[in-house]
Amino acid sequence: MKVFNSRLTVPMIIAAALLVVGRAGAQPKETIKELPEVETITLTTSDFMSIRCSYYPGGVVQGSDDKFTRKPGKEVVPVILLHGWEGQRGDYDGLASYLQKFGHAVIVPDLRGHGASTTKRLPNGKEIEVDRERMRPADINAMVLDVEAIKKMLLEENNKGTLNIEMLCIVGAELGGIVAVNYAALDWSRRQLSFQKQGRDVKAIVLLSPEQAFKGATLSKSLLSPFVRQALSFMLVVGQDDKSSLREAKAIHKRLERYHEEPDPKDVRDKKSLFLVEKRNTSLRGTDLVHPRARLTVHNDIATFIQLRLVNKQADLAWKERRNPLDEASE
Repeated sequence: MKVFNSRLTVPMIIAAALLVVGRAGAQPKETIKELPEVETITLTTSDFMSIRCSYYPGGVVQGSDDKFTRKPGKEVVPVILLHGWEGQRGDYDGLASYLQKFGHAVIVPDLRGHGASTTKRLPNGKEIEVDRERMRPADINAMVLDVEAIKKMLLEENNKGTLNIEMLCIVGAELGGIVAVNYAALDWSRRQLSFQKQGRDVKAIVLLSPEQAFKGATLSKSLLSPFVRQALSFMLVVGQDDKSSLREAKAIHKRLERYHEEPDPKDVRDKKSLFLVEKRNTSLRGTDLVHPRARLTVHNDIATFIQLRLVNKQADLAWKERRNPLDEASE
């Protein structure tokens, strides 16, 4: 089993790719002053949860000279960041800001029962407060509906031409990783229509200190999906001194590696689709791995993974308008 090691293989893969990421490709001549402001939005799930999110609009790139240039919206990668149990969206402030500088559109929710997402507003006007400590396995598994509400919002942005939903990436920490994989399985299970593509938009997943199960939620069934284990690119990131997370990461990696052929060294940047990143000399886990104070360069690894597996594959993941004719007919 080959490991994507932060000190050994990064110089061959990450460092070279970062040159591309840093330049962010050929840029238009238009120069603007700053990145778009972060927006606070509230989305409603199909089971009436109110999900508070921070949205970092994409389409503006920071160059090496600290100047900002605009890129076509249809080339913008949407990224969803999911925190772990007892976390909140602020845990990702540093990573979200960093990814936005590459032009990506980043959205970070407080998952149900966390942060400002603790209210369920029923159609009859009644409000129910959700206590995280009383959440049952079914409530935790329903977090995929939080992601589905985000996906619906991103699909609307896609149809406005501000991002490309075909390049959707999800980053999940600990429990958030289980939610990410389970949502990907749901997204790829959509029945395909002859006149309209449905789902199959999640193309890449990053798991920070991945877990296989937590409080009745598990990703085992989702990893049996041939689409999830074969069609998606994965990056697993873990601290080497966090022994329990390292065991979990290696177990998940082993379940996936038979479906991701190891390419020849000369083709690694173009074809490698499964990465295991072991950060040495740290026991940090989850969102702590991407905190600016950690100084672990995980944010660089994630940006490069997005560049390699999504930005560089735009020819195969071209933007498409995704309006459902049946929905339009009912308006």
